[in-house]
Amino acid sequence: MNAPRSWIGNSPRVEIKNIEIEDKGKFRIEGALSIREKSLGGAIQLGLAREYLEWLPRLQEVFPREKAGYFWTTVHLSGTIDQPEQDLSPRVIEALKESPGAFLGLTFRLIRDWLKDAFGE
Repeated sequence: MNAPRSWIGNSPRVEIKNIEIEDKGKFRIEGALSIREKSLGGAIQLGLAREYLEWLPRLQEVFPREKAGYFWTTVHLSGTIDQPEQDLSPRVIEALKESPGAFLGLTFRLIRDWLKDAFGE
């Protein structure tokens, strides 16, 4: 990961390019981002293994590309470093709205995982 710093006028700018983060068989992130003053911008490619997306209805609409064992989507970053924003959550929420059963399944899965953490297997 490269993180060159440059200064433009009186405002600091940090650019992070060639981001490559992977937990093999689980997820991979590729892309770039920049911070100018406190503004955040950039786009990353997020790849997730199928097993982490089984709960998501309309998988191909949210993660339209399949490559190297992952389903991929582009996530645009914006906002500020104090309040970062991304455009993936609204797409996932929209897919869940159209499939209440998937939403309930996800909710029960989260509750199950929380109970396992709290009380053990």
